[in-house]
Amino acid sequence: MAAHSGVWILAGFFSVVLLAACEPVRIEADVGEDVLLPCFVKCRDAVSLSNPTVNWQWSGSSEVVNSYYHGKNHPEHQCGQYKGRTEFSSQGLSDGNASLLLKNVTPADFRNYTCHASLYENSPQTLQIVLLMQKKTQGANVPTDAYVRGEHKKLLRILSICVPLSALVILVVGSFIGYCWYKKKTMKSKEGDEEAA
Repeated sequence: MAAHSGVWILAGFFSVVLLAACEPVRIEADVGEDVLLPCFVKCRDAVSLSNPTVNWQWSGSSEVVNSYYHGKNHPEHQCGQYKGRTEFSSQGLSDGNASLLLKNVTPADFRNYTCHASLYENSPQTLQIVLLMQKKTQGANVPTDAYVRGEHKKLLRILSICVPLSALVILVVGSFIGYCWYKKKTMKSKEGDEEAA
C-alpha cells in the first residue's frame, strides 16, 4: 500500500508541475511602466512554511530576476539588468500571493518569466509562467505572433522532454518501491516458514 501511495504522490507532483507550465499568463506593459508579474499559490487549508521561498527567473534559464528566502530578498543573486528594479513583498505570502513588481520596463524585459514558489507544507513547488509583452500601440515594437509562437515552441520542446522523463522517473521509482516491498514481503514469508519448521 505504501509503495502505491508513493507512486501516486510522485505522479501528482509531476502533474501539477507540468500543468502549471503549460500556458503562460500574458501581461502587457509599455516601456517605462511598472508592471506586476502575477504568481498565486492555492492555499486552501494549508499550513504556511516557516521559511517560504520565492524565486523569479527567466523561463528556461538560470538568470535570477528576484530571489526571496530566509525572510528577505537577496539582490546579490539578481541578474544585473534587474538590480534596483524589482519589488517583492512578503506580506501577501500567507494568502498565496508571490507576485513581483517590475519597475521601469525596458525592451529587454519582454520575455517569459517563471515564478518558483514553495509556501506551504506538504505541497509541491508551484511554477507559474508569465509572458510579459509590449502593449500594442501605434509604432511600438510589439512582439509578433511569430515571437509568441516561438516562445511557445520552446516551452513545448521543454515539455516534450519533461513529460517522458517524468513518466520514466515515476516508473523507475514505482518499480523500486514495488521491488523493495516485494523483497520485504518474501523475506517475512521465509522467516515465517523457518520458524514453523
